[in-house]
Amino acid sequence: MYMVEEYENASKSQYCDALEIIEEFEKEMSEMKGKCIDIGCGPGDVTKRLILPRLSSDAVLVGADISKPMIDHAKQKYQDEKRLSFLQLDIEATVLPNEEIGQFSNALSFYCFHWCQNTWRAFENVYKLLRPGGKALIMFLAWNNGFDAYVKLHENPRYKPYMQDADRYIPFFQRYKDSRAALRKMLEGIGFEILHCSKREKSFVYENMQILKNHTIAVNPFISRIPDDLRQEFEDAIVREIASRKILFPNKTNNDQEEYSILDRYHILVAYIKKPIATC
Repeated sequence: MYMVEEYENASKSQYCDALEIIEEFEKEMSEMKGKCIDIGCGPGDVTKRLILPRLSSDAVLVGADISKPMIDHAKQKYQDEKRLSFLQLDIEATVLPNEEIGQFSNALSFYCFHWCQNTWRAFENVYKLLRPGGKALIMFLAWNNGFDAYVKLHENPRYKPYMQDADRYIPFFQRYKDSRAALRKMLEGIGFEILHCSKREKSFVYENMQILKNHTIAVNPFISRIPDDLRQEFEDAIVREIASRKILFPNKTNNDQEEYSILDRYHILVAYIKKPIATC
């Protein structure tokens, strides 16, 4: 996701879900001190508005994201916030920067890890970033049938050349019937102490097709690859495919034209974990 403005304007569902989890873990977050990191911070809105105010007053927060445009935007927008800084970082990197390893007392992440192809490595890198005794609160998408639209469009010869890696963008845990058990096994295998791990069913209503389209375009990984003369057609096709898998409710517009609200049902995973303190 490199379209900063589009993402900012179309990420209401992500913001609402992050707020709900942050409020649920407000006590735990209020006890987070020292140097903290928000992994997958995007444009920095959740980092600044939702996370930072709930941390201990002596905490400092680093927003990290793989996207340079997102980080550049966040640095510019929040340059006057003394307790907040931003860092370009790939949480799936095979080798993390030495200066970041073991430097963080706490880690947070909202709506990032479902983008990771190597989810094990991403969590393993969280383990490496944390100090002994450090904790992490992580929430991400586990399943959404909208991703089936990627598979469907990949079959179309007109779009296939630009979607060769379509499988890469389907969440890792989407393939598991019991995604919670799979996540617990992964976290325990890495060495985390699990303080909380849950799967939640969520829903969000898009008030009309245009709002769904704005959201789809903002998070779709293939849009930037599509040639200009094919882009509008592709955008319409992906929105139709996604909407066909959702629940539609007819609405009447001011012009008496029929429009639809779209109910999106999906699952998220929430993990609150701790890096153990080494003992002899």
